[in-house]
Amino acid sequence: MNSLKPIAIAGTVTLLLMLLLLTAYLLTKRHKSKLNADGKLKRSYAIWYAAIFLSGAKIIAQVLEISIEIIDNLIKIHPAALLLTLCKAIALVSGSAFICFVSCVFITKTFIQLILFKTNENEEMEDDHVGYFIIKSAMLIGMVFSLSDVISLLLRTFIPAIQIPYYH
Repeated sequence: MNSLKPIAIAGTVTLLLMLLLLTAYLLTKRHKSKLNADGKLKRSYAIWYAAIFLSGAKIIAQVLEISIEIIDNLIKIHPAALLLTLCKAIALVSGSAFICFVSCVFITKTFIQLILFKTNENEEMEDDHVGYFIIKSAMLIGMVFSLSDVISLLLRTFIPAIQIPYYH
């Protein structure tokens, strides 16, 4: 049991980082021009990717805290299929957290379209409009950090409960 916790935490961190990189790739895949004419990375792309990564890292930190609680609770409960129950609980928390993260990205996109009306993100990336992506990045980071407590409360509902026997 003592070796289960570090292995599970390391596996969770690896899974979450791979999931974050996959999510960042899928969210930035539609941008065709990521490089300038001279072959350097565009500032607007770098700003947007950094915002996605920073926001995702905040979500990963929350999932990691909750995963540690899940591991501790499951070790105390001693279910019959400990490893299967652990994988289910961590997958449920991780999946829910990344659904919240992707929904924050799309809410940010909707807010930007409401504020700036007819903006095409690909054209903004093509023209390397840094100001547009600074505003959008600040909105995403602010939204994730301000909703972090709500997301944490939502994710804590998936922690297995310990039943304490009540004796008279």
